[in-house]
Amino acid sequence: MIELLCLLLPLAFYSGWRSANRQSKLPQEQEKPVPARFVRGINFLLNEEPDKALDLFLNAPSWDAQTADTFLALGKLFRNRGEVNRALRVHQYVIARPELSTRERQAAMLALGEDFFAAGLLDRAENVFREFMRHYPKNTQACEPLRHIYEQLQEWEKAIELAACGIEDKVERNKLLAHYLCEQAEDALDAKQLYQVEETLKKALAIQPKLARIQVLYAELALARGERQAALQYFKKAIEYDARLTSTLTKRFLEVFQQSYEAQQLQTFLRHEYARQPDPHLFPALLALSQTGGEASTVEPLVKTHLQQGNLSLQSVARAAEWQAQQAPQDEPLHSLHVALARLVKSQPRFQCVSCGYKMQDYLWRCPACHRWETVHHL
Repeated sequence: MIELLCLLLPLAFYSGWRSANRQSKLPQEQEKPVPARFVRGINFLLNEEPDKALDLFLNAPSWDAQTADTFLALGKLFRNRGEVNRALRVHQYVIARPELSTRERQAAMLALGEDFFAAGLLDRAENVFREFMRHYPKNTQACEPLRHIYEQLQEWEKAIELAACGIEDKVERNKLLAHYLCEQAEDALDAKQLYQVEETLKKALAIQPKLARIQVLYAELALARGERQAALQYFKKAIEYDARLTSTLTKRFLEVFQQSYEAQQLQTFLRHEYARQPDPHLFPALLALSQTGGEASTVEPLVKTHLQQGNLSLQSVARAAEWQAQQAPQDEPLHSLHVALARLVKSQPRFQCVSCGYKMQDYLWRCPACHRWETVHHL
């Protein structure tokens, strides 16, 4: 509760100053014990009784701009602590005050919408933000949280309508719109609406020509049509645009491209990419594909060179140890080392959002924590 105390003490001092300032103007019997109310409220907070404290604070007789700002901050603090019901109570109380200024009412509506979103009441959050946009069309602060709602509900058409709202950077707007179109294309692909997939990807490609995700979806579209060589080329182009996808796509490669000539094409491509840019995150995929059709004598130099001279990552070392353990099944120390490294890899996140720091095991186009697109990178 230290944060609450830091927030409320300035208001208590301010209320005390106001009360003292009025003493010379008001008869003794008309004085209102505002400071005592806040002292009692702080005591309730110290005793871990926030609801009793709220009852006192919300029934405070005085109201001005500083009081409004303090209550808005108090509600936000409750929400950040996960106490959404208390945050809702505070912000609903603030909105109900008839003396609110336009600025204060806008802030309270936005805060209330965020409360509903945090509580998982997306329909009520949407209503609040829509009402905000209707009353204050020039204020674009509700655009981003409303987009987050549509992203979570996967209502991509509504998200597309808001793609440009409140975003001045054209590059950022185009990236957002392209990803929304890709989401629509994925839905159409799942429904086997192949013509719709192609038309949607054309729109996305016109906006973001070098977005790797578009190439991945074109590859999946080609596979759905039985065009395996075209799919292979699209996958290769996706990796050229964004090498982060390699580890994610490896499993898909091994599932789909089982013909020896296809595996060989991928091996050649990945060897070229690895030679051009020796990214340690490329190595596990390269080794996995090399094992599908290669002899141990051809794979061994690759493993040896990587361990002795290449840039290393935990995953690349674990993958090399696994291969070596497979070549020497009787070597108990090597097998134990491989098992230990495999356990360590499973316990460690592989990706992290550079915007908010959220860590995850798999690559995602959108960070689930801060909702930003294309901010996830290898650790």
